Amino acid sequence: MTNAQRRALARMAEMNAANLDIPPLPNQSGAFIPHALGAYFVVSVETVDKVIQLFAKEIEPPDYIYAITTIHFEQDQDTGKWCWFDGKEKLSPRKNQNIWRLGSKILYVTREEAEAELQRVMAKNGDRVTKVHDLPDDLNQLKKIRSAHHPDRNNPDSDHDLYQAVIEKIDRMRVVSA
Repeated sequence: MTNAQRRALARMAEMNAANLDIPPLPNQSGAFIPHALGAYFVVSVETVDKVIQLFAKEIEPPDYIYAITTIHFEQDQDTGKWCWFDGKEKLSPRKNQNIWRLGSKILYVTREEAEAELQRVMAKNGDRVTKVHDLPDDLNQLKKIRSAHHPDRNNPDSDHDLYQAVIEKIDRMRVVSA
């Protein structure tokens, strides 16, 4: 797509927005202008620091902390730039291709987009919390799940969290039946 085509599409979008009385999204030029809908959302993923032992028998994957931060921009009166204070420094949005970013993080216009990205990242990291009450009540099915995810059977696909949840559920069922 050429620059002339981009400009023509931007003009058409502006005309359509003016006709429909819809607040415009950030402009396609180099200057950042917050949209009239309100806040932006940023997805952040951080790892929890773990103490690593050199001769540990079980090396566990890192624990991740996920968050969606709501960003409200303010305009710096001296420079006229829009900025957001993260507690350490003022960050100004920058444009990367057709996406606005704040530092290395993408700015999402709607919370639904941020939630979808958060779910995608969690799925990529393999994070899934298995609750004991989500497991079946059938002891035979629980034993099948336990054997399929037994960590001592050289099974690379074993899910340790699921295995622990199944063991806890079986123990609870034994206590109830005794």
